[in-house]
Amino acid sequence: MPSLEFVTVDVFTQTRFKGNPLAIVTIPSGLGISTPTLQAIAREFNLSETVVLYESLEATADIPAWTIRIFMTEAELPFAGHPTIGTACHVMSTLAPGKSRAVLHCKAGPIEIEYANGVSRASIPHNVHVHIESPFTGTEVETLQPKLKGTELLNIATVSPVKGMNFIYIQLPDLEALALVECTGLKPAPTLDSAWNVGFCGSVFYVLGERSTTPGRAVKQSLRMRMIEGILEDPATGSAACGLAAFLAVKGGDRNVDFEMIQGVEMGRQSDIGVAVTLDRSAKAAEKIVLIGSAVKVMEGRVEYD
Repeated sequence: MPSLEFVTVDVFTQTRFKGNPLAIVTIPSGLGISTPTLQAIAREFNLSETVVLYESLEATADIPAWTIRIFMTEAELPFAGHPTIGTACHVMSTLAPGKSRAVLHCKAGPIEIEYANGVSRASIPHNVHVHIESPFTGTEVETLQPKLKGTELLNIATVSPVKGMNFIYIQLPDLEALALVECTGLKPAPTLDSAWNVGFCGSVFYVLGERSTTPGRAVKQSLRMRMIEGILEDPATGSAACGLAAFLAVKGGDRNVDFEMIQGVEMGRQSDIGVAVTLDRSAKAAEKIVLIGSAVKVMEGRVEYD
């Protein structure tokens, strides 16, 4: 019976059984496995995402590179944040020890990695789009989350960090309101802009925290967030964090913003997510988005397949 090596890591944490679990399945060089088989393996792990990591002859280069594919239980994704950080920490600590830079190639494009002291910084491929043709309404939010009825919704925006990944961002007034959010089983169904009407959609509820400014340095902004999609709550959603950070940076007009985001508290899996956003000269679009986080290994083994 053929089999593949795998590890699992908890991402956006340095504490096992916190953060967001990720399975990483390694495909030996020269071995071809069909997409349906890879999708079935991801479904068997039953995690929010599973990464397929292809062995690389470039692993010993000055700047090593690997190709990855990212699967949810039912579909493949062009990009996702916690799989990127988890895979980056894994390959840099085990396959390229001593190296500080690498490249991960995913379907959304190449991702440049910097690694030091157990922390990965990933320059995220992005094409941030704010949907404006048919805004999501407060009534629709209350339909998704009946316990929020009567709560002041400070801002609602539908944003895609890349095409195919879509999030409705709902700003709440305080942590008490954030605690009312629950997995209702209802999936958001926004009317996306016509050229962007494709892919996954989740709802993100967030509360802004402290904001600090230092002359000549990046603005620092903390916040708490939760990502809900039907019956799923995600402990850490890097792509959602990147989209939210870009949206808030443009909204505030600050050229450089460092975000410190905490997710997963309410489900007992606190995740610490960093996002550094640099805007272009117009301050109306993201020029660079860097996702920052760590990961810790939890399990290893082999998965058999037919």
